[in-house]
This record gives sequence, structure tokens and C-alpha cells, in this order.
Amino acid sequence: MNRIRDVRTRSAVAVGALLAGLVGGAAVGAPSAIAAADPACSRGATIYNKVTNPTSYKYIPYAASNTSNCWLDRGMSNSAVTALQKNLNACYGYKLATDGVYGDLTESALITVQKKVGVTADGDYGRNTRSAMVWANYSLETGSRINCT
Repeated sequence: MNRIRDVRTRSAVAVGALLAGLVGGAAVGAPSAIAAADPACSRGATIYNKVTNPTSYKYIPYAASNTSNCWLDRGMSNSAVTALQKNLNACYGYKLATDGVYGDLTESALITVQKKVGVTADGDYGRNTRSAMVWANYSLETGSRINCT
């Protein structure tokens, strides 16, 4: 009788460990709860401000659904990541490769910027990080950076 209980106990422990591993593993790489409501950023978009500064533009991460309320995280690779890297270089002094790959260096730079601007420093880019960061304004005429606002 004790032998049967021992086998059942070990089986229950094994099933519990397996389930914990599966549930815990599913959360790795998933966007935060706020970002989960937003689509993934899929492209870099050139945004023109025709009212206050008609001679400049910003290049920011955008989703396919034409919104800047989107998210990026490690492992992604697209022009939205390039837009983020370009801005981290232009406004925060980094020298990241603008290769469109969200790797260790991009994540590390973003965590540092997140700490600086006072948002959750988790390395995931989303609407809160976007709103807190300053973004480079580029000249329509020359393409050079004018300032960061």
C-alpha cells in the first residue's frame, strides 16, 4: 500500500513540475498585458508634422494596422526595429547597428533608456516607452537630424 502511494506521489510531483514548466515557458517572450492588446510593430514609418514643423519628419515603429501603439521585443527583426535603433542612436547617444535585429545590444540600450525616462525597465518596447522617449526630427531637405523632442 505504501509503495502505491509513493508511486502516486512521485507521479503527481512529476505532472506538477511538467505543468509548471509548460505554463512558465509559455510566458517567455510574450508581450506585457498592456502590449498584448496592441499589435506587434511591423515596419518603420515616416511621420510628417505638417502643422508645427512642416519641414521635418520622425521615423518611428508602426504596426501594419497604421498605429504607433505597438510592441517590439527581443528576437524580432524588421524595419520597426531599425526605426527604434536609429532613434536610440540619434537621441540617446548609442552606436547600435541599424540592422533591424532586436538582439542583446538593442535590448540593453532600451533598458537603460527606460530607466532614464521613468518607465518599467523590462527591455520591451511598447506604448508607454514610446510616449516617454524623445524622438529625432529629421530635415526633409537634407535628411539630417534637427533635434530630439
